[in-house]
Amino acid sequence: MATESFLKTHNDESAGTLDQLKLLADLSQAFVQSLNIDETLNFAVEQIAEYMDAEAASVFLYNKDNKKLVCRASFGPVDIKGIDVDVNDSMVGKTLGSGVCHMVRDAKKDSSYNCNVDQLTGFQTKSVLCTPLIAAGENIGVLQVLNKQGESVEEVFFENRDKDILRLLASPIALAINNARLTLSLVEQNRLKKEITLARRLQRSLLPARIKPPFPVVGSNVPAYEVSGDFYDYFQLGDDCVGFVVGDVSGKGLDASMLMVRASSLLRWIGKDRLCPSKWLEKANKELCENSSRGMFVCVAAGYFYPKEDRVVWANAGLPPVIHKCSESGSIHSWIASAPPLGIDADLDFPEQETALGGGGLYFLTDGLTDARLENGEQLGTEGLIEYIKTIEAESAEVRVGKIITYVRRQKLFDDATLLLVERRDNIQETYIDGISFMADPVNLKMVREKVSEVVEKLDFDESSIQQLVLCIDEAVTNIYRHAYNNDETGNIDLSFKLQNNTLVFYLRDYASLVYDNSIKPRDLTQTRPGGLGINIIDSVMDSWEFATPKDGYGNLLIMKKELC
Repeated sequence: MATESFLKTHNDESAGTLDQLKLLADLSQAFVQSLNIDETLNFAVEQIAEYMDAEAASVFLYNKDNKKLVCRASFGPVDIKGIDVDVNDSMVGKTLGSGVCHMVRDAKKDSSYNCNVDQLTGFQTKSVLCTPLIAAGENIGVLQVLNKQGESVEEVFFENRDKDILRLLASPIALAINNARLTLSLVEQNRLKKEITLARRLQRSLLPARIKPPFPVVGSNVPAYEVSGDFYDYFQLGDDCVGFVVGDVSGKGLDASMLMVRASSLLRWIGKDRLCPSKWLEKANKELCENSSRGMFVCVAAGYFYPKEDRVVWANAGLPPVIHKCSESGSIHSWIASAPPLGIDADLDFPEQETALGGGGLYFLTDGLTDARLENGEQLGTEGLIEYIKTIEAESAEVRVGKIITYVRRQKLFDDATLLLVERRDNIQETYIDGISFMADPVNLKMVREKVSEVVEKLDFDESSIQQLVLCIDEAVTNIYRHAYNNDETGNIDLSFKLQNNTLVFYLRDYASLVYDNSIKPRDLTQTRPGGLGINIIDSVMDSWEFATPKDGYGNLLIMKKELC
């Protein structure tokens, strides 16, 4: 009899184990096959309730926003889906907080059981079993079963064995919920990445195309994030006038970028009417105030350069001081903003400021440059920027702008940085030297190195500089192959060489997806890891480098400049 009893018990346990494994397999397969997590959770709680002979079952997930547990799936005589409970005043909350399974064998006799949900739904809870849903070490919710059922007319309660079974069944549910969240997060990230890429491409398309010398305005922009709230623009207005704008939209992200698009388009449209700068900003301000965007505002400087008179006149609404450096004496003069930003008060006036260039250059900038943090943690500030401008000795305006941008890029940027330089450049002439087009195949690197060496040798660079320049272009092309084209050997690359007086300019263009300017910067050399030094090499060898948008709007254009020895 003892043997028969043992065999019966053993067979019952084996059958129970097989049933558990079958249910686990069914649940796992259901979660794998379905992308609808709610539908699969409802299937799961129904199967678990039936397997555990429970009257009801439910899944509660923790909501970090309101710090409550909300019922995501429910099975039983009363549908409680959507009900939320306080984590500090419920059995499921206690289970979530402790991270261990909790059981109430008889709810009528257990004073710790809170019957608020019963009072709300009319359901009568007799016994409760809850286990936490744990994924990646985090308690994300609770699996709950209610009211153990049995053949006996007497009340039946959950036992310790039921706790082990429920903990086992909770594992695939927690894993599936976590995977679903990760999938949704990835989908959302991809969606945002596409939107950001479109916004960045739109912003780039609004920046003016580069106009070769002797056009008197040069600009550059470095976003601190994927999309920028800064903008600049310039345009020819007949033979005697050039209009220009520099702007900085408050805030960050897509909201700021959309306001930037609107503001830059508005200012360009108004500026082409050749209104005086004060009226120019006055009209733009009224328009922005009428359609304000949740308290956002726009800092702007806008004005005109009259080459025949050698005179610049502008109005500055909220930007940092405008800086003038005299080319002959090296003396510096600056003008603080004459008015607050646009979009705050529709009745503001915008007083004008003006100066004669006198052979010098006039710098307009956004506060991303002056807010940059130095190695000691201090802000660069206007005075720090002025001191750096004093040190720059370069014939080319592009090189001077590039050196300032490169210097600021090496610091820690907290905001977008934009710089626009107005100066006469009648003495600068640009000459095309040579160019090649090739596929982004590593086998072509030898040919590229030979072409670069051939060009720079003719310009009388010394042997050390030749080797450095060849290495720079080799690294830049390799980066395009590896990162822009993701090792796709069929991508096209164009390399051209131009001479601007005493400056050699390398134009390296690809047709890959848009790269983010802020993500391309020199590596911290204190990090001991292999590779990733291409930008450091370019940064140390070239006098200046920057990314620009090709005229057709596709791909990326890396411009590198080196003054002749």
